Amino acid sequence: MSVKNEELLDLLQTTLEDMPKQEFEVMWDNPDYEFCRIYQKEAMSVDGGTSIMRKVMLDPTGNASYRRNFDTDTPMIGNVMQEINVPWCQLGTNYSWDKFEILRNKNSAKGFIDLMKVRRIDGLWALANLIESKAWLTPTSATDDLYPYGVAYYLNMLDAAATTAGFNGQTIRYQDGTTGTICAGLDASVHTKWKNYAALYTAVDNAMLKTFRTAFLKTRFKAPLFINDPSKQGNGQKRIYTNSDNVVELQALADARDDNHSGSDVMGNIRVDDSGLVFINRLPVQYIPELEDVTYKPIYCIDFKYFKPFVHAGYWMEESEPMTDRGQHTTFTVFLDGAHNNLCINRRRAGFVLHTAIPA
Repeated sequence: MSVKNEELLDLLQTTLEDMPKQEFEVMWDNPDYEFCRIYQKEAMSVDGGTSIMRKVMLDPTGNASYRRNFDTDTPMIGNVMQEINVPWCQLGTNYSWDKFEILRNKNSAKGFIDLMKVRRIDGLWALANLIESKAWLTPTSATDDLYPYGVAYYLNMLDAAATTAGFNGQTIRYQDGTTGTICAGLDASVHTKWKNYAALYTAVDNAMLKTFRTAFLKTRFKAPLFINDPSKQGNGQKRIYTNSDNVVELQALADARDDNHSGSDVMGNIRVDDSGLVFINRLPVQYIPELEDVTYKPIYCIDFKYFKPFVHAGYWMEESEPMTDRGQHTTFTVFLDGAHNNLCINRRRAGFVLHTAIPA
């Protein structure tokens, strides 16, 4: 008795939607998959459009002044609004089964479902690795619209040979070796308020902690009490990210400050919790494998109220029904697609980067 393709399609679809729990180990590449978690739990969704666009006000016109009786005013109107623009990046994965594979497992529900689950995890694992790897990088070049704008695109290190800490992060170092200062459509070399805070450190020690706390203080901005902040006050947390060496050095520094600490005891604003995470100023420091071999050992502090991962409304992790192709008529394939990117709406408030010296 032959089996029709329609029957196999129904079986595939039913199995994808109602997959029983089965256990097997996967050799994951990343301990946390931080950006995958953020995209699934903290990303903002927006409607349609060909890009993600926002307005920013960088400087006031300067109409305010002290005055004496009968002084005259000279009202001025300035063009204070600027526009930031980020393209959508599309990505996807797929997983396939051959008709003969399905037939061989058709009489064994356990074996068939294992096959389905393995192929699906295989495709999603590759997607997770792709998302995580690109989240920490710049695009290939200034004109590249294939890859997303990662952390290094918005939180720039100081220029080569520069040593002055402050809002001096302006040079984007692209993957092909080129550089530029235009970030999301605004040139940071022209608009000084469109620069991020950056500073140098030489070792994970008390001097580095002082540098960190200075950066932490100087990147906290609040609207005056008599002005309603026009920005949307969304949810978001601050987190610190760096390589394994720096995380372990911070843990050792915490131990040196208090040999008798336990659990989440506070130790001069450095503490270690039971999971092994070390905290600075009560912010968790997370190990990121993608930062392991990055030159100049960056330590990123990111405020996700202002560094926002966006996914396209109605087009994120969209899983298709199983389909066949005339060229591969015995193969059933499921495609999973989406569109996303990262948008920094305020580079002065989105965080900062500490790094080792960059030679001239």
